[in-house]
Amino acid sequence: MNYHSLFINYSKRYFTAILVYVDDTILARNDKEEIDRIKQALNKIFKIQDLGDLRYFLDLEVVRSKKGIMMNQMKYALELLKDAGLLACKHSYG
Repeated sequence: MNYHSLFINYSKRYFTAILVYVDDTILARNDKEEIDRIKQALNKIFKIQDLGDLRYFLDLEVVRSKKGIMMNQMKYALELLKDAGLLACKHSYG
């Protein structure tokens, strides 16, 4: 089964991407005012909840800086170690 969809629209000036996975949605656009307009339009139809800037999505952590965007799975990896009872184990480099 396919539970995700990616919608992309672009022109010479603007790029818009909407990623939907089950009931989570990411909206990206290079125009803040247009993002607000799209969110208002979506809210009229779906009653969305705006969680602000993207921080986590599908076990990916998203961190922004002046240099760009970094994504990692540190939180997910730590949860796996905790669930396996290995959080306090010492690491080894091969």
